[in-house]
Amino acid sequence: MQVQEHLTATIRPFDPTDYDAIARLHSVNFPEFAMDAAEWRFDDEHRPEHCRSARWVAEQGDQVVAFAQYDQHAGHYHPRKFHLALVVDPDHLGRGIGRRLFDLVLAAVRVFDPLSVDVWSREDMSGRIGFFARRGFIEDWRMWTSALDLTAFDPSRFAHVVPAVEARGIQIRSLADLGPTDPVVRRRLYEMWLEVRQDVPDPATDDYVVVPFERFQENIDRPYLLPAGYFVAVDGDQYVGTSQLWMSPEAGVLRTGLTGVRRAYRRRGIALAMKVRSLELGQRLGYQRVITENELHNQGMLAINDELGFVKNPAWAHYLKSFEA
Repeated sequence: MQVQEHLTATIRPFDPTDYDAIARLHSVNFPEFAMDAAEWRFDDEHRPEHCRSARWVAEQGDQVVAFAQYDQHAGHYHPRKFHLALVVDPDHLGRGIGRRLFDLVLAAVRVFDPLSVDVWSREDMSGRIGFFARRGFIEDWRMWTSALDLTAFDPSRFAHVVPAVEARGIQIRSLADLGPTDPVVRRRLYEMWLEVRQDVPDPATDDYVVVPFERFQENIDRPYLLPAGYFVAVDGDQYVGTSQLWMSPEAGVLRTGLTGVRRAYRRRGIALAMKVRSLELGQRLGYQRVITENELHNQGMLAINDELGFVKNPAWAHYLKSFEA
């Protein structure tokens, strides 16, 4: 694609030397979901071949000030549905760079006769929301991000939780204890994850796709996995639940991954017990904050997080633009 010149901004295809720049822009705009260059590179290198993706950056002088991309997610794959990302340095907003990048990405996606494209925005980003609303995007899903101050967390309030679960024969083990590279452990994790994932709330327009075992293993190999904080509820030789902590590029911050329990084991306090163990670990390791996210109507997990002391941040909304008409 030809390089485009407009005023003092230049738009060109992404180059591997841009990873640090796009990681900075993403983290400045969306600190709740900060990613470093290694994570961006990992995702690109492990994207399945059938999932289309392309990325462009905008430069002013020798500085990357914005980027945009389209891609497709393996776990929600549909050949004619695409996810868009559009990120502009806050100091360069209002200069038409975002509009030009959006037009470029949308034109590239139209080649594939899309059914829809989607994008995310935080509810307090009024300019971003207005930008997409004017281009036909409609909100169809919402989730909370919440944060817990580990320096103020009092684990003694929940001292009874883990023993009560263990008294029923359920052990709370970490992946570090079980063996993160053990093929039997990974297979059991995968079988449990397949069941639990079916009940994870997602936008209604996302297509559920069974992720193969090999793809699941790649996720365990991500650079920010914390094996000691990847907790598993074990009943005999069956894995019945999980709650995970992942490291963050932000100093002193941990993020939660999936927390879920097999249907037959719910309402036994297992999810709360795993969360308590994870927060105790984070506190013991000297972290100051844990960030999590939950779908707006996921009352079970929201209640657990409220009980633990998580405080809600502005919500994130999922916006969809349909081409079916």
